[in-house]
Amino acid sequence: MKKMTFNSYTLNYHDSINVYVNEERKQIVFISKNNDEIHGVLDFNENNKIKIHPRWNVNFSIENNEITIDVNYEEE
Repeated sequence: MKKMTFNSYTLNYHDSINVYVNEERKQIVFISKNNDEIHGVLDFNENNKIKIHPRWNVNFSIENNEITIDVNYEEE
């Protein structure tokens, strides 16, 4: 798992996922390792409330201020 911090949240995400952060929009996009498929998006509002936009191939687990993003498929 890779790890990063954003808006006081710790994000742990699968090694095969690339992450793109838009600080201005307070948005994080999780993309496949080949950058050809969006796996999910996290949007943070002004109160630090999170909106999750997942795809079928990933799962998001949230506990306290830690979010884990994992995949629902095996790597080739």
